[in-house]
Amino acid sequence: MNIDTLFFTIISRGKANAVLSKAEECGAAGGTIFLGEGTVQSKLLERLGLIETPKEVLMISTSEELSDCLHDALSETFSKRNNGIAFTVPFRRHKLNVSEEEQENPEKEHIHLYDCIITIVDKGRSRDCIKAARTAGANGGTLVHGHGAGIPTDFYYPLLIEPQKDIVFNISPRDKSNAIREEIISELELEKTGNGIIFTLPIVRVSGLYEDRTKGRKGVTS
Repeated sequence: MNIDTLFFTIISRGKANAVLSKAEECGAAGGTIFLGEGTVQSKLLERLGLIETPKEVLMISTSEELSDCLHDALSETFSKRNNGIAFTVPFRRHKLNVSEEEQENPEKEHIHLYDCIITIVDKGRSRDCIKAARTAGANGGTLVHGHGAGIPTDFYYPLLIEPQKDIVFNISPRDKSNAIREEIISELELEKTGNGIIFTLPIVRVSGLYEDRTKGRKGVTS
């Protein structure tokens, strides 16, 4: 199988294995599951300190055809708000400038309408990252705890990866990504050596992501 894309699913804790089984029925060879937490947008829950919900992140390497099959197979699973999301990151070239007609059918054109913003910071700074992202218009984020290994100080990228890290995923429409990324960089002072790194991956198809649309569309489900 040609590996053209990475297919990601973010779903409630305990449900990733069922999604993986369905993916294997479509032809996937397997996948990797990460434990994470999703954020809850509720002032009451924030006051109670209950702002994170258990999540699992499933990652599968796929061909373009298999990725499309997975989105179609899981469309019912993610047809309701808050059931989870799935998105595809391409390995190959993707289209940046799109017409209005293409935006109506992004899954057919494999165009780049969304971004996955990934921020890696020291453990404990994830809430500051998510708060900064929300300030710039993000709806929320997913947190994964990571362990890194030290690298030589003369390594090409001047960041020492230490064992305890927080990795934050933010899925954003492309037109909001720059503002979100710049707000995170500013608030967490990522321009300073050792404070963390941030990078953006293009998304060519997304399922289960709901957002308000000024032109009357309810959102994107597939």
